Amino acid sequence: MKTMKMTVMTLLIAATFAISSCGGGKDQPATPINADQFEKLNQNKDNAGKRFSLTGYPYLNSDVTVRSDMEIAVSLYSEPKGKGDYIGSIDLGYKDNKNGMYIPEKFTAEDLQVFDNEGNSLGINDKITISFEMDLDTKRPPRTGIKKLEKDENGNPKMVEQQPTYYGDGPSDIKIEKAK
Repeated sequence: MKTMKMTVMTLLIAATFAISSCGGGKDQPATPINADQFEKLNQNKDNAGKRFSLTGYPYLNSDVTVRSDMEIAVSLYSEPKGKGDYIGSIDLGYKDNKNGMYIPEKFTAEDLQVFDNEGNSLGINDKITISFEMDLDTKRPPRTGIKKLEKDENGNPKMVEQQPTYYGDGPSDIKIEKAK
């Protein structure tokens, strides 16, 4: 009987350890990155499954048609109200009361509400940190031959071939917090 209790106890401890060591999800520490690093996350397969974070002010810089159960790209800028440097855009769930966003059907940019991990409403004047897990499909070969319009050293537009990029959903498992 004593060996059976020891065996059961050992199995319970092993199972607890296995479950706790599986992906940390939203509680896993995120690596802070800047706009240039964010743009290149899908070029390195080693980024798959890792958590990263961006910090800035949320803003909608274009007109949006609002429908339930959709995601809307919310941009982050270095200064409030869409001013300063553009950092990046992340899709947030519309009407998600935690880690999501809300705008009324008819809105101005000032009406944007972003909800943090606890459901607190934050606006375009609140600096936020969005952490996320990078979802990349590394089982498929990366896409190649993608070209992007950039400006040369004289400010003239030119087409530049981009680095190979991996397929995937990009940022997922999002957590929003008010920046400290």
